[in-house]
This record gives sequence, C-alpha cells and structure tokens, in this order.
Amino acid sequence: MWHYKEDILHIESTPVPKIAAEVGTPIYVYSLQEIERRVHAYQQAFPNALLAYACKANAHPRILAHLASLGCGADVVSLGELTRALDAGIPPEHIVVNGNAKTDEEIARALEVGVLAFNLDAVEEIPRVEAIARELGAIAPVALRINPGLDLHTHPHLRVGAVGSHFGIPPHDVLRAAEMVTASPHLRLRGIHLHIGSQLTQLEELQPTARLAARWVRTLREHGYKVQHINLGGGLGISYEGGPELTPTDLVAAWHPHLEGLNVHLIVEPGRWIVAHAGILVVRVVQVKRAWGRTFVAVNAGMNALLRPALYGARHRIVPVVRKPGEIYADVVGPNCESADVLGRDYLLPPVEPGDLLAILDVGAYGRSMANTYNLRPIPREIIIS
Repeated sequence: MWHYKEDILHIESTPVPKIAAEVGTPIYVYSLQEIERRVHAYQQAFPNALLAYACKANAHPRILAHLASLGCGADVVSLGELTRALDAGIPPEHIVVNGNAKTDEEIARALEVGVLAFNLDAVEEIPRVEAIARELGAIAPVALRINPGLDLHTHPHLRVGAVGSHFGIPPHDVLRAAEMVTASPHLRLRGIHLHIGSQLTQLEELQPTARLAARWVRTLREHGYKVQHINLGGGLGISYEGGPELTPTDLVAAWHPHLEGLNVHLIVEPGRWIVAHAGILVVRVVQVKRAWGRTFVAVNAGMNALLRPALYGARHRIVPVVRKPGEIYADVVGPNCESADVLGRDYLLPPVEPGDLLAILDVGAYGRSMANTYNLRPIPREIIIS
C-alpha cells in the first residue's frame, strides 16, 4: 500500500510530497485499494455472512460509499453514524445499531428506516425501545448483547466484554431479557451479539466468542426462544509494528467448529482490520530541540490529530517521507500544551530539519474519527487515493 520509490514515500502510486505540496499538512491520506483488498479477504473467508463495518473506526463518506458498493453493511453507534451510513448508500436492512446509551431520537430514527437489529445493551433498555416502537406502531427487531465477563490481554479501555464493563447484558440477566422481549408485541428477538474486545491479536483470545455464542444459542432455544442470527462483533487486531497478523481465514478456523450445525445467520463487525493499514498521517517538522540529553522533533499535529498514543499508549510506526542517510533517536511530539502530547518516544529517524515531512502509519482506524480541536487547532483534512 505504501512504499518507497527512489527514497520518496508513495501511497499506492502517488508520491506523498506531491500531496503535501498541493493540500498542506497535517493531512490524512487513505488508499481505497487497500480497503478493498481487505474487504475481499473478509468476504472470501465469510461468503455467507453480513459484513457490518464498524463506522466508528472511520466514517469518511467516500470510504463508506465504497464499502456500500462492495456489499458491506454497517455497525453504527449514533444518529450521526446512522445518517452517514444511509447517505453512503448502505441499505438499512444491513445496518445494526449498537451503543450503551441509545437516545430516544436514535431509536426512533432507526425504527423508521427499518434497520436489521438493535443490539440491546441492558435489561433497562428493553422498555424504552418497546415504548418507542409502540408509539410508532412498529415492531423493533432486537438482539441481546451478552457480556460474558472475559478478561483479555488487551488495553483495559478495549475490554468491553469483561467483568465490570458498562457494556452488555451480564449472563445472569440474559434469560430475563429474552423473556421481556418475547412478551412484548412490539419487540421481536432476532439473535444475540457478543463483542468481547478490540485489538485482539491472539487466536486464543478470539476463540471463546464463538464457543460462548453457540452455548447461548442452545440455551435460549432450550427455553423456547428463537435465535436467527449470531453477531460476533469485531475485535480482530492488526500489527502496528508491521509484523505478521491474524487474518479472517484464521477466524474461520477458530469459529467454525463451534458454529457448525447451529443453522444461524452470521454477522461480523470488523473496523480496524479493514481500514487501519489504509491510512497515513502526514505531518511537518516545526522544530528540532535538544535538551536533557534527548532530541525532540516537534511536528504540526499531535493528540489533537491522533489521540491513540495519549489515550492508549499506542505506538505507531513513524517514517520519513524522504529518506536520507544518518540516524538519530528522537521523541516525536505535538504542538499542544499537554505533557501527554507525545506521538512516540525513541524513534530511529534520519537527521530531520524544520520543514521535513514525516508519515505516521496505520492510522486509518481511530485516527481522524477521534481527532479534536484541542487548543483550537483545526482537524486535519483527508485525501482519498483511488
């Protein structure tokens, strides 16, 4: 997707300095070709599943429109994401609605357009959805989001299926939730949803999802509740170091033994794995400072443009846009008045000067979508390479 040609960084066949000269920096640049390659990998591994792309990863209108043209659905968690997905041409019957604090407005709008399912996040949410459906004279299709209480080896902020998480219905409430749903003429139980965490890079962390989902399908059916689909969420991680990583084919191998014979429709909600590698953030060096025995490379974007390093301690690869000889170890820092505004420490870079360009890699997911205007800095522009 990105490569050097005569020591100049290219994204696909376009030289990055050309983009920076025409558009300015900081700027996000995305490759539609890389996104398409990754969608096809998922579709080949799961030919009969609905690929409900997690819009929170990156909701650029052009990206969503391209995903719609490839037959993808959407996982949305807000009215804004629902509107963006519909505007991009994603059919409402291919959209699932997630979130632990759905507003009445969001629920009503999703009912009006006819989404595939609401993933109910709590027993307390059931009467709210029911009341809105009754008022609209509609029947709300719902799935139970089950929190299995698993402790995974990922960042604590990404463990959404763990004990103590505010997401999902705990196991002891699942049957009660199913009973409440089926007792209402305005609700229809369609399936179950398990999303246990994000940025999972070990197969043994992903295997329990299908095993637990299959167990819950059997349990619900034994109690007389119909289950038509299993939504196994997302969570498939990438390598931010450029090393080997799991693929959708690995998921099939891990999940198939548990799902075989259940006769359910499968939904998956990938986000990061589809778009992360497809994006780079191009920044310009403002100043090189030497102090305390360290070299600080200050650039024109920081936690306002890419929050992940400050929020998660995430480490992205940072490379020069134009390679040149020599090596230094440097901390790459942003311009914001926060000690946390560090994009990365101890990076091996060529000797850089003010005006040089750097590229931060693998930022297509949770980069621009988390960008903010802290210190009243503008949010970076975005460019699509197609």
